[in-house]
Amino acid sequence: MKKINLLVVKAFVGPFIATFFISMFLFLMLFLWKWIDDLVGKGLEWHVVARLLFFSTADLIPMALPLAVLISSLMTFGNLSESYEMVALKACGVSIYRALFPAFIIIILLAVITFYVSNIVIPKANLEAKSLLWDVRNKKPAFSLKEGVFYDGIEGFKIKIGKKDPDNETIKDILIYEVKPGYNQLIIVRAESGKMKLSDDKRLLYFTLTNGTRYEELVENVGYNKTYPATVTKFESQKMTFDLGDLELKKTDKDLFKGSAVMMNINELQRAIDSARIEIKKHENTARDYLRPYYPDPKILIQNNVKDSPKLKSDTLINNFPIQNRYTILELALSTSRNLKDLVGSAANQMAEIRTDDRMFSIKWHEKFTLSTVLIILFLIAAPLGTIIRKGGLGMPLVISILMFIVYYIINMIGIKMGREGILPEWLGAWIASLMLLPVGLFILKKASIESSLFQKDKFERWLENLKQKFRKKTV
Repeated sequence: MKKINLLVVKAFVGPFIATFFISMFLFLMLFLWKWIDDLVGKGLEWHVVARLLFFSTADLIPMALPLAVLISSLMTFGNLSESYEMVALKACGVSIYRALFPAFIIIILLAVITFYVSNIVIPKANLEAKSLLWDVRNKKPAFSLKEGVFYDGIEGFKIKIGKKDPDNETIKDILIYEVKPGYNQLIIVRAESGKMKLSDDKRLLYFTLTNGTRYEELVENVGYNKTYPATVTKFESQKMTFDLGDLELKKTDKDLFKGSAVMMNINELQRAIDSARIEIKKHENTARDYLRPYYPDPKILIQNNVKDSPKLKSDTLINNFPIQNRYTILELALSTSRNLKDLVGSAANQMAEIRTDDRMFSIKWHEKFTLSTVLIILFLIAAPLGTIIRKGGLGMPLVISILMFIVYYIINMIGIKMGREGILPEWLGAWIASLMLLPVGLFILKKASIESSLFQKDKFERWLENLKQKFRKKTV
């Protein structure tokens, strides 16, 4: 039995590790494709990009693990069946359950590790990745002067050069627009040539301009709007310094991102759920308080000497008031109704947002468990299926695995969306993929245990022929 365990473990572990890292690589390429426009041209250092990719891989684990389990399970037991090793095991009295047991234990251990990763590692990695991605996306493009194009990355300045020599320092035909902050004072500097150089820490840019002209509007002069005075100064050499500090990557406080559900563990999600439901209760009470003066309790009306109130002369309430006061009363009633509608509508909108957050927190709470569970269910589907189709290698298992993964992903996404929108209970939306796939896995496992094909072609053809005959009789 130890040799059987060793055989199955060796056959399963290798393909699983390989397919997992291949899946991670593919999903990482999709991540780069999505955010490539925000990464290119920012002058990011290699370690910043490496950190972003490293922390982003954690969020890809829930996608890569199910796909890796499907492919590796189909490959392993498809290879064993194709090479007749499973036949030999069955001839020795080893059942399908016993043959799957070593790999099933590995999947159980993987599910436990996955729960820890999902609950602890992924929220922390998401916090690092999302905050770093936010900083990268909001970083200004790196300093890069191109010939004939205005560069506006430095606040308050627009710079254009006509030509740049190969030494990357000598520039010609320079045009600089400077707009002073706070008011519309325009300063224009134009020079025939010059030199540009970065400081050692790359925080400052030095321009040394030669043979140029400086035009400056004197907006602070009295009567500027009438005469528009300005000064024009010619120079042989002039130095200008530009601060490039705004172009550096600025770090945002990570605490600003902690309110998102994807960055919380189970305990934090539970506290968020409790807080959201308390807020919902408060808003419900607030809405009732708004409406209570207009919809009093009938018992209170009876107790407040309604008998002594004057009798109404008309069924239409407004006709019981003097004609000269009716317009004012209607205007007051209309204004009160509108204010009440706005107050109640605002409270309802706030409560709807809180309910959406509450549902999202609940779904994420359940997802901490569903990821581990679905790995076991997908193994129960793929491993017996591999013994039935008896096809090893990468071709057939890869195609079947991708199709099964797409089905799982679509069901899971639909369930989560319906749970988030309140169409389904949150727990059902999170668990619907597992609940739908579990019977499929048990069915395939049962078929594999009795060495039966999933679909018997002869029976299907007979059923189809009987259906055709019944249809022909009805048409006759």
